[in-house]
Amino acid sequence: MSDSASLVEYRGNCHCGAFQFTFKSAGLKPTPCDCAICSKNAYLWVHPAPDSFTVVKGDENTTLATYEFGNKVLGHKFCPTCGTSVMGRFHQETHGMTVLLNARALHDVDFASLPQGETYKGSAIGSPYQPPEPVATGPVPEGSTVYNGSCHCGAVAYALLSPEKLTSARECNCSICWRDGALWTYPATANVTFRGLESATEYAFAAKVTQHGFCKRCGVAIYEQWLDEARETALNVRTFNNVDLSSLEIEKEDGWGKMQPQYEVPA
Repeated sequence: MSDSASLVEYRGNCHCGAFQFTFKSAGLKPTPCDCAICSKNAYLWVHPAPDSFTVVKGDENTTLATYEFGNKVLGHKFCPTCGTSVMGRFHQETHGMTVLLNARALHDVDFASLPQGETYKGSAIGSPYQPPEPVATGPVPEGSTVYNGSCHCGAVAYALLSPEKLTSARECNCSICWRDGALWTYPATANVTFRGLESATEYAFAAKVTQHGFCKRCGVAIYEQWLDEARETALNVRTFNNVDLSSLEIEKEDGWGKMQPQYEVPA
């Protein structure tokens, strides 16, 4: 069998469907990276077979926004409407690659059955990530804990004044939460102080009762708020700075199975 005959075609898209693509691969082995931007976005990287990446709707350079930082080797591309982080584009061929695709943007893929690649130690490259200045909270009551968080570029930051230590987070597999790679905690809105919300974009779909907030500059998903439940604000724990996620109990939520009608890729 030829190499081309063994390739499988996969399809992917941002959540709102403005950008859609196909590519071929001999088999998916999504690879996480522990650098700051990849950790906040929970990227699962795959690279397509040479010359197989095809955009079928939208345009990589005009439909998607591009975020670069540091030495600007890789442009991180996300949808400015729904916030889905879709892909990365190297300015020069790196390790034989020019394009990386976020496997979270794929559909009709059973991720639980896939092998996962060894975590790439991106954190060891370049200077250590420096989070933005913490958001001021005022006096901290005895026994409370302050958690500081932000998007990657620091345009949107927050402080959570929590009456108890964070010990768990929730991972939802619905179409938007999976694409965002979010781990959620649900504090009282009154305990969260934001800075820079003018730099956030909110995306809603279907019944439009949930606002999904992400940074319009770097694309990192930060929070959720509900029109019918203003007392709580969901925060993406991946955006907490200096929190060891491996120490948390991760609760699985079957949002995909519960949400009706189920998500379909927009035409």
